[in-house]
Amino acid sequence: MTNHFVRGFVILALSWGITMPVVYAADTGPVVSLQSLLQEMVDRGAVAQFPAPAYILKQASSHDPRKNDPGNPETWHSNTDYGQFIHTEMNEGHREWVIMEDSGPGAITRFWTPLNGDKDKQIIRFYFDGAPTPAITAKFNDLLSGQAFVRPPMAFVAWNETDLRNERKPEFRGRRGVAGDLYLPIPFAKSCKITLDSVPFYYVINYRLYEPGTTVQTFTMADYEAAKTDLDRVGEELLTDQALDDNGLARSKQATIAPGEELSIEDHPSASAAIRNLQVQIDPADAPQALRSLVLQVAFDEEPTVWCPIGDFFGTGVRLNPVRDWWRTVTADGTLTARWVMPFQRSYRIALKNVGGKPLAVKLSAAAGPWTWNDRSLYFHANWHCQLNLKTRPMSDWNYIEIQGQGRYAGDTLTVFSPVGAWYGEGDERIYYDGATFPAHIGTGTEDYYGYAWGMAGFFSSPFISAPRRDNIGQDWKGYTTTSRLRLLDSIPLKTALKHDMEIWNWADTQVDYAVGTFWYARPGAKTNREPQPVEAASTIHEGPKVLKIAGAIECETMAIAARSPNLQISVQDSGLHEGEWSAGEQLFVQAARVGDYVELAIPVVDGKPRKVTIYATKAPDYGILKLSINGQPAGNDFDGYNTEAIASGPIELGTFEPKDGKLLLRVEVTGANPAARGARYYFGLDCIVLHEP
Repeated sequence: MTNHFVRGFVILALSWGITMPVVYAADTGPVVSLQSLLQEMVDRGAVAQFPAPAYILKQASSHDPRKNDPGNPETWHSNTDYGQFIHTEMNEGHREWVIMEDSGPGAITRFWTPLNGDKDKQIIRFYFDGAPTPAITAKFNDLLSGQAFVRPPMAFVAWNETDLRNERKPEFRGRRGVAGDLYLPIPFAKSCKITLDSVPFYYVINYRLYEPGTTVQTFTMADYEAAKTDLDRVGEELLTDQALDDNGLARSKQATIAPGEELSIEDHPSASAAIRNLQVQIDPADAPQALRSLVLQVAFDEEPTVWCPIGDFFGTGVRLNPVRDWWRTVTADGTLTARWVMPFQRSYRIALKNVGGKPLAVKLSAAAGPWTWNDRSLYFHANWHCQLNLKTRPMSDWNYIEIQGQGRYAGDTLTVFSPVGAWYGEGDERIYYDGATFPAHIGTGTEDYYGYAWGMAGFFSSPFISAPRRDNIGQDWKGYTTTSRLRLLDSIPLKTALKHDMEIWNWADTQVDYAVGTFWYARPGAKTNREPQPVEAASTIHEGPKVLKIAGAIECETMAIAARSPNLQISVQDSGLHEGEWSAGEQLFVQAARVGDYVELAIPVVDGKPRKVTIYATKAPDYGILKLSINGQPAGNDFDGYNTEAIASGPIELGTFEPKDGKLLLRVEVTGANPAARGARYYFGLDCIVLHEP
């Protein structure tokens, strides 16, 4: 096995934010505008300070209005969390359903809905500052899926996508039945009202209300058009890792840590500073157990602030599956990187402790950058709470964390293990501010809180929400599921306290494991109810489901697409087979619409020698007849993809070919359809390719 610790440590991403000027009103301080909110979104250090101007984060949702008494289990765990609205009104001769209405200076920061096909024509309208006409009018589903004027990553589909750049392509068409997420900041000076032109389905809206007197520049479409250059730049920055100039302040150590031992790095700079990049490297062979039993511990200025297993801290849970969001990156080679900005005044100490029973080879690296500590500066915290064999009956509220102090709640990563296939995610979040006895936020479901819908997504990555591949993708919810919500503009300020619960609402009467990593910032001296849980962190990880892996397979869903027909929709599919299995559980699904539609895949051949090529594909009722070629030469016979049910094709021999420019270029083109084919008739699916020496 190659030792991946030999290679040099590479400092990964740091974003210093876009450079746009801060505008000030005459007497009221900085002006909040679309541009200022975009700048804040990609300023990694913004969340590490108490906000100025101050705001509270509010939520409007379609939650069941019977949830009004925590002491009444029958209504507190009711579940009619759709079709709700504030009131209806007539505007310009048509009826509208009001789903959000509030007064004061503020800004919409997050909007979620499931993309039901029967709502495709539903119109959403945003009215600002008491105006009788809307400033924004759009098709609701299109707006939240990135198909209207807002493009990814500010609006996107939460589905099986590892890089939202695919959704930025003009030919992308978002699927229905999953979720749409809007993160475009939409500021307003005096008031905001949002309406739909028919009965609402599910929705959750987060918005800031600033302290009175804050000057806010109300959103207009003219301002949006003028900000397009900034929007494009911010979108690219949200999706791009950038190199960090650490000014020589990097620290790194590697060792094999025995059970009960730790590896640590520390520093006492001459001035205040901030950790801006933290990286852990493990041997992939030590996963999954190392992801739970290797614990990150951090203290700033001798105040302990972090105790969290690395899997939850870096967002991958207990499986070493890729993750990429604004704050974390995890790769299959065992490199886990975090870019939380972590200020300190005098010193830091970062340690990895092995609470498991097996020695672990690890490398720990951190890089600090400049930071000027002031009375708004906050320490970074990460805590972990785990409960094994949690009963789903009677229904209950499970506490993520309670915090006492002044600061900001910045996100969380939830890992659930279910021994059965039933859906676990009906439960709603309940978030309480500053000692209140009734929650300020009640949502519509666990998966809605994490930005997807119906529990259907198998994995997704975005700057704002992420989920590594779940265990039983395409089947049911047995095994492990990990989801993260990262709060860029929707972080929650707390003046004195915060309590975050998640309702346990499972379709089955069973026992599940819940574990959550919580990420927050606070002034020195903040307290929490979360204590270290080394026993739970050392507990044995459940085995994952067996997934077919064809020997030597190059998975088509991971290959570079060299060319395709215009407007051809291509996605990754993980379910639907009646017979056989796909290698790695997935295929490349091509929704061809006509004869002549094609896709070309580049197959790398490093040594340039000839290769015998075998392809594995899929047959289904709506699949077409395909012509295959490699480097322009015919490859095998035409393949008829029709079958009465969806089945794996088995091996298809294409012949032996000479690489050109270090690759074999496979072209798959639709030439027709079987007379018995029905539905679309020209779709096709490609599972994997195997190369053999002739």
